[in-house]
Amino acid sequence: MKKVRVGLVGLGPLGKVHAENLMYRIPNAQLTAVCTRTQSKLDEVRRDWETPETYTDFAEMLDKAQLDAVAIISPTNVHVEHVRMAVEKGLHVFIEKPTGMNTAECAEIERLAAQHDKIFAVGFMRRFDASYADAKRRIEAGEIGAPIFFRGYSLDPIWQGEAQVARAEANGKWFVDMGVHDYDLARWLLGAEPKQAFACGGAYVFDGFAKNHDVDNGFSLVKFDNNAAAFFYCGRTAPHGSHVESEIIGTKGTLRICESPRRARVTQFTGQGEVHECIDHYLDRWGEAYYQELQQFVNEVQAGEQTQSATAADCTGAVKLAEMILEAYEEQLDK
Repeated sequence: MKKVRVGLVGLGPLGKVHAENLMYRIPNAQLTAVCTRTQSKLDEVRRDWETPETYTDFAEMLDKAQLDAVAIISPTNVHVEHVRMAVEKGLHVFIEKPTGMNTAECAEIERLAAQHDKIFAVGFMRRFDASYADAKRRIEAGEIGAPIFFRGYSLDPIWQGEAQVARAEANGKWFVDMGVHDYDLARWLLGAEPKQAFACGGAYVFDGFAKNHDVDNGFSLVKFDNNAAAFFYCGRTAPHGSHVESEIIGTKGTLRICESPRRARVTQFTGQGEVHECIDHYLDRWGEAYYQELQQFVNEVQAGEQTQSATAADCTGAVKLAEMILEAYEEQLDK
């Protein structure tokens, strides 16, 4: 079967991960072209990667490169434009979450996705992590009864904080940009939609977030339409590194995922007690999931049917929850 020819836009750290997966790990895909506005990044591509064509203009890449699909890994604030152009060219689309800066943009992208008969996959990579996939299987098998509570912690290391302040305007507020991963998991695992939210938090360490009503640590409690509930904690100041953990409580049992963000199954005993080396970068934890989600997208393109990838509607639902939480946070600021 012919390889799927993919053009990729966006060569930040995650864009490079997706590009290298397409080149070296996904045998039925071919990274045909890459696009970024940063000339120095294209110079690196030309030096280190021999295969893809390089462009600084997305429209030019779509016009000149022979493509079957695009991977949109660009900043969130240009997603609508990039999706519209890709759909007009009749290309399959893989896009990183969130699809838009707000519900209105996500709904527009959902409309664009619905009107074209190609695969449109959203990069909620945690669904493709082995632990979360297993949790989903156990819930669907009834092993914990009816799921009634989800707890999600998503924490980034404190040493990334200043860089996140600089990117915040392009990628959205923390309740949306980071929180949307847990909001997607809660909807996916609880099988329900949000009904009511309470939120609080603040810019406790990095003042740069406060000017845009953004936070470096945010907390929220959500009630769902089936009377289930969820608690979310999203933070940017973890001193020990990148830390994601989840818990799903059911009527007959509980599932816990990644209680301790260990880099390896090694415990060191010292004068201070037990020492565990923690994960210091999110790619150390999610590298395999990023590969699996993109492999699934390529497989779906070849099969002509979307079976497991998250949809544009999934992302709209997650961002609706994000905005509900953000609205609850902003309401309590005035009290």
